[in-house]
Amino acid sequence: MARLKTASALLVPLLPRASALQYQLVKEYNASNIFEEFDFFSGPDPTGGFVQFVSKEVAASTPLIGNSSDLIYIGVDDSNIYTPGGVGRPSVRLESKLTFTEGLFVIDLTHIPVGCGTWPALWTTGLNHWPTDGEIDIIENVNDARANNAAVHATGDCFVDAATSQTGTWKSTDCSIGHDDNQGCGTVFTDPFNYGSEFNANGGGVYAMEWTSDAIKIWFFPPTSVPLTLLNGGVPDSATFGAPSSIFSGSCSDSFSEKFFNHSIVIDTTFCGGWAGGTFGTGTSACPIKEGLSPQDSCIDFVASNPEAFKDAYWGIRSVKVWE
Repeated sequence: MARLKTASALLVPLLPRASALQYQLVKEYNASNIFEEFDFFSGPDPTGGFVQFVSKEVAASTPLIGNSSDLIYIGVDDSNIYTPGGVGRPSVRLESKLTFTEGLFVIDLTHIPVGCGTWPALWTTGLNHWPTDGEIDIIENVNDARANNAAVHATGDCFVDAATSQTGTWKSTDCSIGHDDNQGCGTVFTDPFNYGSEFNANGGGVYAMEWTSDAIKIWFFPPTSVPLTLLNGGVPDSATFGAPSSIFSGSCSDSFSEKFFNHSIVIDTTFCGGWAGGTFGTGTSACPIKEGLSPQDSCIDFVASNPEAFKDAYWGIRSVKVWE
């Protein structure tokens, strides 16, 4: 995901290594500040989705956003029917005004958008000169998928090592944006309840992404297994997190500092597009193919015509914390 925009920079040096990285909290986004600290992107979807990304004023008046009960709500229009040949279903794309280079990103969620035609994602990327400054997809998948797909996208030759202690299953170890239509290097998570309707029914969970100059690691923790150092205002100790769901390291990580820098945090839900539309109703997906239409056209027809199908296409987020 992700492509354009500008942002101001926040560069805080890492503290010296001891037995584990010693972190300090540099930013917390929660219900009290997120809609002031993030820009609302309202241009055409860079991924070609059937979507209208709306301004903050439109989102608040519709409403597509909310921050009651200390919970961040980021939704989509689930009330109106649209024309398949039109501009698409309204949604929200948020981009953090601050940028970050390396650190530990901790996302505490209660709900991930689900449903046929949906393409939700939470990731970090450089918005000034994509893809030169790279992209790290922390949470992403499409349609009625049940497993998270984490991925890394980089310029030039960039391979990571498949022989790691991650618990997830590799889709690819070639991170180059030129590989397989920008698939990037990616991992399918195998942790129970890590994505989709099962994630939501299980009460959500916590994702953590640790980005250093020599590795990018991503963990998923269900509500009952969140490490103690991530609870009750503690200082996180990634050495206690256990095996990551995904580890990106190896020969390419020698140049991570040149390929990943000045990232904004991006949160959105789009519809159809290259991934959700191209796989709509295919493989294990039970999304309905309309007779005579391709998967992409079936996706657009479904998204345009079935507002009630998107009641659960929303993000429920307690907080996003950045440690450096």
